[in-house]
Amino acid sequence: MPERTCISCRKKGEKKDFLRISEENGKYVFDKEMKVQSRGFYVCKDPACIERLSKNRKYNLEMQELLNLLKETEKNRKNIIDIIRPMKNSGFFVFGIDENIEGIKKNKVRLLILPKDINEKYIEQFKRLEEGFEVTIINIEKKEEFLNVFSRNVNVVGITDKRVVNGILSKVEVTE
Repeated sequence: MPERTCISCRKKGEKKDFLRISEENGKYVFDKEMKVQSRGFYVCKDPACIERLSKNRKYNLEMQELLNLLKETEKNRKNIIDIIRPMKNSGFFVFGIDENIEGIKKNKVRLLILPKDINEKYIEQFKRLEEGFEVTIINIEKKEEFLNVFSRNVNVVGITDKRVVNGILSKVEVTE
């Protein structure tokens, strides 16, 4: 199977992992369907790569084409709750405030899903732990979102497996 290369970061991969830009009537356009019969190049489905492409003088893309590329990357990003729902019965989760504090201190919890509506002192405590330990925090609006996934009242959810965390972070829309 042929490999494609991102014009911005030089990462290699399959065609489905990239967005295609083609030349049409002397201009570069976003080839969403990847069917334009002309020379083209590929860019990762990553806003950082699209930003680098926007600064590249060789490939002068119009603003609307860049916006179309960014919109397409947003479609691929998901809410953290949508991602963890199918994994709800796996053994990768740590539930509760004290359990997650202990898990972070023991370098077992790698990703923390933190609702904004829990006690402010816990939010501050987790932020301090994020700075001192190798843990990423993703915020959600309300802890009741966990109720829809786990069918029980949960304040904080931690995830332990490094590969699972990396997979989640590659798919999730991180919001502050």
